[in-house]
Formats: sequence, structure tokens, C-alpha cells
Amino acid sequence: MNAREETPQVKQKTVIDFRKPFNAPQEQPWFARVTDNPITDAFPESIDIHPGLDASPVLPTELPSVLNRLTEQPRKRRTVAYINVPYCETRCLYCLFYIKPYRTKEESAAYADTLIKEMQLWADKPVQNKEPVHAVYFGGGTPTALEASDIRRVLEAVRKYLPLANDCEITYEGRLSGFGDDKMEAAIEGGANRFSLGVQTFDTKVRQAVGRRSSKEELIRRLTRLMSYSQAAVVIDLIYGFPYQTLETWLEDLQISKDLGLDGVDCYQLRVFERSPLHKYIANGKLPAGPDHAMRARMFREAVFQMREAGWSRLSISHWASNTRERNFYNYYAKTRTDCLAYGPGAGGVIDGFSYMQHRAPDAWIKSVEEGVKPIAMMMRPSKNWELGRAVAEQMELNYFNPSALAKEFSPQLSKAFEPITENWTEAGLLLPFSERYELTVAGQFWQGRMTQHILNHIKNTNL
Repeated sequence: MNAREETPQVKQKTVIDFRKPFNAPQEQPWFARVTDNPITDAFPESIDIHPGLDASPVLPTELPSVLNRLTEQPRKRRTVAYINVPYCETRCLYCLFYIKPYRTKEESAAYADTLIKEMQLWADKPVQNKEPVHAVYFGGGTPTALEASDIRRVLEAVRKYLPLANDCEITYEGRLSGFGDDKMEAAIEGGANRFSLGVQTFDTKVRQAVGRRSSKEELIRRLTRLMSYSQAAVVIDLIYGFPYQTLETWLEDLQISKDLGLDGVDCYQLRVFERSPLHKYIANGKLPAGPDHAMRARMFREAVFQMREAGWSRLSISHWASNTRERNFYNYYAKTRTDCLAYGPGAGGVIDGFSYMQHRAPDAWIKSVEEGVKPIAMMMRPSKNWELGRAVAEQMELNYFNPSALAKEFSPQLSKAFEPITENWTEAGLLLPFSERYELTVAGQFWQGRMTQHILNHIKNTNL
């Protein structure tokens, strides 16, 4: 089969004219159009979707007792840890994660002090000190904004207060702007074995339009320097859909990534959130809208083909690795039936299906820690099918869907329950049948978030 011909050749039973406005049957909201171009036309235009099932809030009056129960027992599942660094030197126009501007060395030191104190709060709790932690991720914000001495000591604190697995992946995220040799060396000496850098695009014009500082030449120089240490995997994020971005600039981004010899690359579609500065800039005519839906679909398809032709391994829907040093543990595990210990302002975690969010405002976070209280602002109780939901998400993240495996683990009725969906999606060119499972076509991969949510909604609506 030609690499670019992945749409299954099956007899069509129901053909919907894709030239007409698309309205899925009310009772079948998951219904995909059968068209000649499923990557653009299978569903209404793609929107931001983080697949999940409904959850109910834990009442503030219940929170202390629920939290005490969860923390006084060892974790039962594979575990990751997420540490949020809320500071950014500048705000990118498309970002909703921005919390606080970075100003002084004293602020960096104060954050590190409080973070270490927070790690100590649960140091004697079974939920933290029992069972290994398999991946740690420093996100934000911009973790590389911290001073070198603080980068080193928070990493040392992680190794001191968390029971890390022998092969634990420790990812330090950030920007290449301001990430000098002193900080690189501090992170490596502290134990970071993976760096995830938000390049987004190498094109200088596109970068500066959305608030990024460094030029293409500076990025290449700093990445080359970081890789020269040969002490950690180096991966970057690339985003398609920016204002001024073209297919040509996107292909150049992919080519530079391959030429640099990076360990891994993530390729994401830009989401223009209504509350972001970028949305306002576009609405007010200060910036043009980015590539349209059809072009973004083509950009995704090109990323798949370019990486495949270069011999890179597909680790998930959006992530590719050039070698075995890149494992992508955190990003994969966080989407599965995994516990997540959270630290820092605005960090989110999961314990035994109970998800929680910490105080987002740094001052509230500091106040809680100083009072000796874990800074949890809210907690959600899992739905009855949360494990099934995570199992579905895990499969789809790995580019397949296997109702038979789900039926064996959870309920025999699942095999029949999903038949209308798999039949329609196969006909629509989103799935390819292989034995008992279905592989996502390139079109299916593009719509993966939407499709995953449809499956989860079907589970909920059919009372499985």
C-alpha cells in the first residue's frame, strides 16, 4: 500500500453529500460523513477537545476526609508527578497557561523555597513515599525562567522527596530564550534527563508575530549547544496554524527538526482560545487569521508523512522519536489510568481517579504551604466508568481502537455497543480493520480528539 493511500477501500452503505451542510442525526452525534476527503470533511471543523467523562465535585466540607483517605494509602497505579512553574518572562499571544511575569532573582528563590516545602508536606504520607514515580515533568509557565541555582535545588528536592523509579524520566520544559549554559548545566547536574523546548516554529516572522523572542538562527544555535552535552533527550514542540504560517514554512520547520538530529518532536494544531490575546488581535485586524481548516489538515498529514519517510517512530498521535532515548513517558502516562502527584501553583493531579487542582494564584499557593496545608483548591470525584474512559483514551492515543479488548476487561456488551460507530467510521475512512482491532487512518488521527470524545459520550449515553 502506498504510504499516502491509507483510506480503506470498502463498499459504502450510506453516502452523505459532503457539499451540503452537515447535521449528524440527533440520536447519533458521533456519525461521520462519508466523503472523498475525510481528513477535512468527516466532522464539522475541528475544535479544542480534551476528551473526558463527566465528574462530580467533592464538596469543600468533604474534601478533608476524602483527601485524608487518599493520602493515607499507597498508590495503586503507575504514577507520574507534575510540577508547575508559573513564571514567564513574556506572554505568548496564544497562551492560556500564563500566570505571572518573571521579574527578579528573589522571586525565583522564593518559589523554589515554597516548592520544596510543599514536597515536604506529604513526605511522610504513603501516597507520596510509597511505590515508585515513573516520570516527573516540570511545566508551566516557563521552568527555564528560574535561576540556575534554583533549577538545581528543586531538581535535587525531587530526587530527595519522591521515590523515583530507577529509569524515571525527568523532563525539564521551557524556552531556549534565556536558557544559558549555566541553566542547562544546572538542570543536567540536578538530574534532568529530558528537555522539552517550546520552539513552536523556526520562522522568525511567525515567531515574533505571536510574541516569541528568538530568531531561527538563535534557536538552532541554542538547540545545538544543548544537544552537545549528550546527557539528556532533547525534544521540541512545533505548532501549525499560526498567522503568517504557510505550508512552505511548516515544511521547513519539519526539515530543520530532522536535520538537527533531535531526539523527538511534538506536532500540535494551534487552538485560538477566545480568552487569549491572539483571538483579540485577529478579531481586531492586528493579525491575520492563520491557515484555514483544510490547510491545517494538510499540515498534519505532511507531518505524518515527513516523519514516516525520515524513519522516525510514532509514539503517540502527536509525537515522534528519532531514537530509543526518547520515551515520552509523562505525556503518554498522563493520558492513561495513572496517578499524578501535583506540585506548584495551578498544577493538576489525580489520585485513584480523583482529580484535583491546586491554587492557581501564587500568593494563595504560598499562603497554604506556609500554613502546612496542601494547596488544593478543588477536587472532582471520578465517574463510574473513569477507568474504561482512560482505557479508551490510551488506545486512541496510540492510534488504534480495540472494542474486543475493552469488552474482555470491562463488559462483554461493549463489543456490540461500539459496532455502529466502528462500522460508520470505517466506511468514512477514519478506521482500518486489523483482526480484532481498528487502526486510525491519517484522517482518523487528525480527528482523534473528537472521535475519542464521541466514544466516551457513547459510553455515558448508553449507560454502559
